Amino acid sequence: MMKRSISLFLLLLTSFVAMAQVTTDPAIVTEAGTVKIIFDASKGNGGLKGYAGPVYAHTGVITNKSTSGSDWKYAPSWGDNQEKYKLTSLGGDRWQLTLSPNIRTYYGVPADEKILKLAFVFRSGDKQKEGKGEGNTDIFVTLNEQAFVPAIPERKPRPEGITDGITYREDGSVVLSLYAPGKQHVHLLGDFNNWTKSNDWQMYRDGDHWWRTVQGLKKGEEYAFQYLIDNAFKIADAYAEKILDPWNDRAIPASVYPGLKPYPMQTEGIVSVIRTKAEPYQWQTSGFEPTAADRLVVYELLVRDFTKEGTITAAIDKLDYLKAMGVNAIELMPVQEFEGNDSWGYNPSFYFAPDKAYGTPDDYKRFIDEAHARGMSVILDVVFNHATLSHPFARLYWDGTTGKPAADNPWFNVDAPHPYNVFSDFNHEYSGTRNFFKRVLSHWLTVYRVDGFRFDLTKGFTQTKSTESTASRYDASRIAILKDYHAHIQKINPKAYTILEHFCENKEEKELADNGMLLWNNMNHAYCQSAMGYKDGSGLKGGSATSRGWKEHRLMTYQESHDEERTMYKAKTWGIPPVKSDEATRLRRAALNAAFLLCTPGPKMIWQFGELGYDYSIEENGRTGRKPVRWDYYEDTHRHNLFDTYAKLLALRKKHPGLFASPTSEMMNTETSDWENGRRIALQHAGADLLLLGNFTDKPLSIPAQFPTTGKWKNIFSDTEAFLEIGATDKNREVLLQPHGFHLYLREPGLSANEKIGAVAPCEIRLHDGVVVVRCAEKISRISLYSFGGYLLRAADHADKLDVADIPSDIYLVTVRTASGEVYSQKIVINR
Repeated sequence: MMKRSISLFLLLLTSFVAMAQVTTDPAIVTEAGTVKIIFDASKGNGGLKGYAGPVYAHTGVITNKSTSGSDWKYAPSWGDNQEKYKLTSLGGDRWQLTLSPNIRTYYGVPADEKILKLAFVFRSGDKQKEGKGEGNTDIFVTLNEQAFVPAIPERKPRPEGITDGITYREDGSVVLSLYAPGKQHVHLLGDFNNWTKSNDWQMYRDGDHWWRTVQGLKKGEEYAFQYLIDNAFKIADAYAEKILDPWNDRAIPASVYPGLKPYPMQTEGIVSVIRTKAEPYQWQTSGFEPTAADRLVVYELLVRDFTKEGTITAAIDKLDYLKAMGVNAIELMPVQEFEGNDSWGYNPSFYFAPDKAYGTPDDYKRFIDEAHARGMSVILDVVFNHATLSHPFARLYWDGTTGKPAADNPWFNVDAPHPYNVFSDFNHEYSGTRNFFKRVLSHWLTVYRVDGFRFDLTKGFTQTKSTESTASRYDASRIAILKDYHAHIQKINPKAYTILEHFCENKEEKELADNGMLLWNNMNHAYCQSAMGYKDGSGLKGGSATSRGWKEHRLMTYQESHDEERTMYKAKTWGIPPVKSDEATRLRRAALNAAFLLCTPGPKMIWQFGELGYDYSIEENGRTGRKPVRWDYYEDTHRHNLFDTYAKLLALRKKHPGLFASPTSEMMNTETSDWENGRRIALQHAGADLLLLGNFTDKPLSIPAQFPTTGKWKNIFSDTEAFLEIGATDKNREVLLQPHGFHLYLREPGLSANEKIGAVAPCEIRLHDGVVVVRCAEKISRISLYSFGGYLLRAADHADKLDVADIPSDIYLVTVRTASGEVYSQKIVINR
């Protein structure tokens, strides 16, 4: 048995090394004897691919005295071209460096210092070219202290109540459990045993499960650990709520993640973290009631690009802005641990851990807590279709020859049966996959109190083989899988949302909607066409679920998402002449689009900064690259007017939810055939009526209004127009619509002629990025800043802004005097 285990280990090691950028001779590197390092310049970053030489190694060691993975010891100065650092060409982009007579002597490491790893960067003789790992990382080779021979594992049943992953017990111990069919040995390596291979830390075998209890842990202290599989490779725990990454953690500032545990130098690869008796987050908001699913207005948000800091804490500071706008839910693009620190997040690796690049677990909880305090739900975008190679389930059963999951991998398909996959494709028909993701869903619903999920690429939740032309066809197996996930979510929280990016045939989507799920509805093309001023392809009727014959309004329509081009960019780039050439006109069309989107019944989604007319392309800095953060848009008069339009429309939806969730009558004349005659939406519900008229042309239009009922109607976007008294013969009275404009009429009992739905205060005073911004219904005569002692510190006449960037932190009073003599005052707090 031992001989077979050693043979298996060497076979696996050889297969692994054969794929690597650097291989060694001997394969198991120890301090004893000469070691040959073979470097393949065609792999990694390819910086020396095709280079004829000479090639030198910039090399050092990581020892027990290194403070980090970048703290090389006994390395020469950069550019040292001594003969001992020169590589010999083996041909075919392969180069060899000989470390002789042994590693300790070659590097000059004292006898009392323990060598953990060899570190390399290969370079050209003139220092202009570098051969490094993928992503321009340093290259490491780990030393083995001695040939380790695993013992025959002891068979012992798992304790009662233990599930896969990490189980914390009341006595402070932790039980670790791993499901690994077909594996012969599993050992624990970690801070608790100084990362030493030992049969004393071999895990017990219970059928296909391996488990071990770890005791003697200090309360509140973090411990990193890994599983050593068959003495060949190491993995982290797939259920870990925190991981340490040797490649990316070093780039996370302490201001974003204070006190981040240093990566342990005794190992390599991602490690998982446990912490007993951790202090729980103290929730401030309880009893939060989420908005009904058919009344949702979701704000899709990428933490990285939402603020200049790109953190979840900085996003908290913008929650008041979102509340003022009127959205009732925030959808975070993927925040579960993804590879790298700069990403959209659709490259997931660890599903129980929030990504550290955005902040700490408590930062995420506080974001959700603060959103709930403001009446807004938080929805997570989750990626269950696929995972990267960093995911432990992929590493457990991986075919290094093909670069794909192995045929015996129970969770992943060797090849995706559908045409939309990236990375490794999950097999959702396997009960183990569904059980894993149900635990993920439970974790975020209970530990983080999220209010629901947007599932990415659910079309791929199938084992049915398909092509581009057949993948959208009705799939009973896929429907059953999604119903199973939805049922689990409802069991944990009956009010939680299940939102699908599905895009399959109507029969399938209707069945899922009837089961209580919401379906994404991409209307980007139509809204881009209307924004640019083009009739063809601009029909908007498909934004309503009634156009599909659905009973319930569970179609989540949007004009923009993270994945679609921005309407204002297309209008600015390809719009008709009056649109392309004039920003004010473009923003009027943005308001026109917003009115028709938000007056269409059913849940809606807004992509971040759409309410300010964000006009950078999705391809700016690369499709998934960072985009400019333009909070200064809010200070621009035309863009702020667009924000106010959104706010008024959302206030209307909030005041009359029945009109937009379950209208008793719905008329939508919004197709291309309605372009020249004016477009209309008419809704009725329980005594309230709405009529939206829009002119999508660049010329004035006088059209018959077609009021659906008689009575008093109010144009809620007009500050001057009184009630329209509509009698039986007045329903088709002519209404003049200006180019790119709209009228929105409301009829309800008790509506005052002076009432302004969603109106802002007579004078709005805000502090934004070191500037006091004032918006008043009438002209401003003077803005003044006073200390609380009554001293005038600064003033501006006939302006709507006051620069206070250099004012010290304190509490101040801002007063605004208007042209009519009215005075408005507001306290502001300046924090530096």
